[in-house]
Amino acid sequence: MKTLYTAFNGKNNSSKLVLDYMDCENKLYLKNSFITSTKQLVDEIKNNQYDLIISFGQAPNNKDTIKIETTATGKNNYKTSYDYIKLKELLRDKYKVIISKNAGKYLCNNLYYHGLQYIDENKLKTKMIFIHIPKIDNITNIKNLSRDLYFYK
Repeated sequence: MKTLYTAFNGKNNSSKLVLDYMDCENKLYLKNSFITSTKQLVDEIKNNQYDLIISFGQAPNNKDTIKIETTATGKNNYKTSYDYIKLKELLRDKYKVIISKNAGKYLCNNLYYHGLQYIDENKLKTKMIFIHIPKIDNITNIKNLSRDLYFYK
């Protein structure tokens, strides 16, 4: 399974730090820009055939809480076709896992929306999931979290 992992840049951005610790081939560090991050993701999807895209973002979650986003909102709503219940089962023994239908109103939702939209409009078989992780001070062990979120090795 060919998987792309994405996270937003930022020196203290926990999603970037999680991606830094992952030992995987397909990483995409996104600019903190609505237009640029969307273009980066769409260009990557156009140029490569991925089975799965796992995107990470930082949110003010509680200690060791993972928020799995199921829906991106915009002009239309797009729901992931990824089996997020299975993901919840993989993580629930180590983390509090929340299934959410609200990816926010900022960069994370924008990226998720445009990624799911592109996949839908181009009838791709690619699945995409967005995962919000806590800010760095609410993560007990970032290396362990990174390992646990790298579930397609």
